[in-house]
Amino acid sequence: MTAAPFMRALPFAVALALAACGGGGGGTDTSNNGTSSPSSADTAVSSGAISAFGSVFVNGHEFATGSARVMDDDTGDTAGRVSELEVGQVVDVEPSSSSTTAAPVAQWLHVHPLVRGYVDASDTTAGTITVMGQVVSLDSGTLFSDHRACVAATTNACTAVTDASGLVATTGGTPGTYATVDGYLFSSTAGSAQIVATLVSVRDVPTSYPAAFKAEGVVGATTVGGATAGVTIGGLAVDLDHATCRVDGKPVACATAFAAGEVVSVFSATAPALPATAFNATVAIERRHLPVQTAGQAVEFDGRVSASTPASGTMAATFVVRGVTVDTSQMPAGTSLPAVGDMVRVAGTVSADGLSVVATSIKITHAARSVSYALSGDVTAVAAGTVSGTFNVTVLGQTIVVSDQTRLSDRQTWQWMDDDPQSNPFNIATFQTYLAASASQHVAVKAAKDSSGVLQALSFAIWPASTFSEVAGPVDATPA
Repeated sequence: MTAAPFMRALPFAVALALAACGGGGGGTDTSNNGTSSPSSADTAVSSGAISAFGSVFVNGHEFATGSARVMDDDTGDTAGRVSELEVGQVVDVEPSSSSTTAAPVAQWLHVHPLVRGYVDASDTTAGTITVMGQVVSLDSGTLFSDHRACVAATTNACTAVTDASGLVATTGGTPGTYATVDGYLFSSTAGSAQIVATLVSVRDVPTSYPAAFKAEGVVGATTVGGATAGVTIGGLAVDLDHATCRVDGKPVACATAFAAGEVVSVFSATAPALPATAFNATVAIERRHLPVQTAGQAVEFDGRVSASTPASGTMAATFVVRGVTVDTSQMPAGTSLPAVGDMVRVAGTVSADGLSVVATSIKITHAARSVSYALSGDVTAVAAGTVSGTFNVTVLGQTIVVSDQTRLSDRQTWQWMDDDPQSNPFNIATFQTYLAASASQHVAVKAAKDSSGVLQALSFAIWPASTFSEVAGPVDATPA
């Protein structure tokens, strides 16, 4: 087949940020007997990255979305559609009253990317980019999409951005690539990665969107230069003197609205001076580390571990994800704590303080210590895996396990981002039949070895047919 204009270059650039904390790994399940608590994460408020469609797959669960509505949490707009969402986007799923363990149903899907703005810097060694003063970690689980009009143009077409190498950093007063970043809050330490990216979506600069330039993160300070009201978020000094500030949905005086340690999102339709270190926000909203704060409410969320404290005396071991302290006191004796840098999925109940969670299930989805690989080539075999609901896929002679944790997408044509992902869903339930019927068997896979040395797929994308193959990863042996 003839590649679309944006495919004139490689269909998959496999340059990866293979930093130690950005690796992936197998799913070490430390829940009770490998399952969730009877309270069931299926009916909990669930926050995580979309891994597939068919309804919507989040945190390993398929939420029916026939009557679900999508809300932009920045503007309150509810005109969005499920068909406009994409794999890698982080959503908060609010279940409906009819949701059950066997058949979870979504009532609301809340979206609020953490950053929108120009890429001001890129560090290929550290595997990070800087957008709106926020240091963003790119790892083997980060996906990229390109929605610019030039990608679809038949003349003067541009090459789609498929990985970090396609991003352009700001130079002087010339803006870099405009992007929206979905992901998880990680660290509030100056100079370190504040965000772990699950999706970097390249777009044309919006002309009439009030949140076109945005940062969301932990407040480091509440005094900024000569501003009467202001906060710092990462490396961004935010002036709130002319902003509307809201806490719990109500307008409040900006001078006393926020405190250090709280999560706040700030935005405006107008770009800051570049590179972005200072920002005049028009709106500032207090956010929450957890999607729900009601004590006793079941909640499920994923993210990267930023701190870990072993048990001491009568105090149970704890660890921190998205700034949320996870209490392991209700986990079975001998439960292993995830390490700093591990990607985990936590299910549990909200504590009395509304800020921490008592875990009933902990699943290490990608271990920090694991080594990442990327392969681009044709699928030569597909077979049912040894674990129910998984598949063993052979690419370039390597067997890779695809599971319900793998982020699945079909990118055979440039129109993929405009297709309704629910009309012909590609998910773990349809995986083998969908791939067998695909016009192209050429795929791009990012994977990581688990503790048993088995390659587990983090993402799996079908690309246009090609004779080009590519592999990336650490050298583990040199030929004689």
